[in-house]
Amino acid sequence: MDKFNKKKMRTLSYILLATVLLCSSCEQEIGKTNDLKGKLVQVSVIDALLQGLYDGYVPIGELLSYGNYGIGTFDGLDGEMIVFNDTIFQVVSTGEVKKPAHDVLTPFAAVTELVVDTSFHLSATNFSNIKENFKSFFPTPNIFYVVKIHGNFSYMKTRSVPKQVKPYPPLTEVTVHQPEFEFQNVTGDIIGFYCPEYAKGVNVPGLHLHFLSNDRKGGGHIIDFQVSDATMELGYLLDYNLILPEGGDFYGGNFNIDRSDDLEEAEQ
Repeated sequence: MDKFNKKKMRTLSYILLATVLLCSSCEQEIGKTNDLKGKLVQVSVIDALLQGLYDGYVPIGELLSYGNYGIGTFDGLDGEMIVFNDTIFQVVSTGEVKKPAHDVLTPFAAVTELVVDTSFHLSATNFSNIKENFKSFFPTPNIFYVVKIHGNFSYMKTRSVPKQVKPYPPLTEVTVHQPEFEFQNVTGDIIGFYCPEYAKGVNVPGLHLHFLSNDRKGGGHIIDFQVSDATMELGYLLDYNLILPEGGDFYGGNFNIDRSDDLEEAEQ
């Protein structure tokens, strides 16, 4: 083979190598996105909160590596968490909305990378009607969904639990004294999840939703709402990742009790 052809072969080899490396890099980037699509990542289980296990163990900043939308609470049950578009908000028991430092810990949270699979226009409806007409929006009750509703609400009722100190009381005792907030003609976003019935003990079966107003001055755990005009977006979640603590009070927790009645009382 003459020098000219050898040089051509070396050049072609370099081009092919560069192309392979570039494609490999593209696949890795695509893989990162695909790894998060349709995945619910959760810290701890709801039955831990119900029995008063409120010590945080995962920095809230870490949640953003798992998703851009979600809900939860903070160390010592210090208010309600809304993860909205890669920003973490904290609605404390006074009703004030804060942006906590990323090293604050959480004892319970659920996040996902929002990928919309279907959407609906909502008007002149309410929380009860959406639950009663579940089949009109959700194709099956047997998978998990991320739920995002943006729009105008003629009425919104929320609550936020106050920070607790040890020895922690069970959640049903805490929620008896929870401050509640009412909003009239407010614009904002509902963020949360639907979990199937078989998830009881791990997460809240049914719709578990938090609210954040557009002006970032109000929000919390939703008790009730009425829609004037809004868009509801749903993402189907078929992959579940549970992050449990590596010790602490969780290891001594009692998970042999059916706490469904306690959960219903706390949610209401």
